[in-house]
Amino acid sequence: MTVEGTWKLSVDSPVGEQEARLVLRRDGDRLTGSLDHDKASLEVVDGVVDGDVASWKVVKAITVVVKVRVTATFTVTVEGDRMRGRVAAGKFGTFDVTGLRV
Repeated sequence: MTVEGTWKLSVDSPVGEQEARLVLRRDGDRLTGSLDHDKASLEVVDGVVDGDVASWKVVKAITVVVKVRVTATFTVTVEGDRMRGRVAAGKFGTFDVTGLRV
């Protein structure tokens, strides 16, 4: 599976569709990279590849009433130039995610 490259991600969240730019680099079964969303560039951490399944995390500090760190854990299946799966965002829920290679 070729997961490395640049992707346009779309997350189906309760506040509407959220889009992000994802850049992934692969070294064996490890993934690194960045996710650019909402004027922030977040580091991809704990990224792994197992067959056609890839997973990674990003961490973002957000302010609702107080400042909170949210870890979003992505797990996707890659098929050619498309990916689909889920992102778990702690207490905020779990949402569908899709991606297209750009």
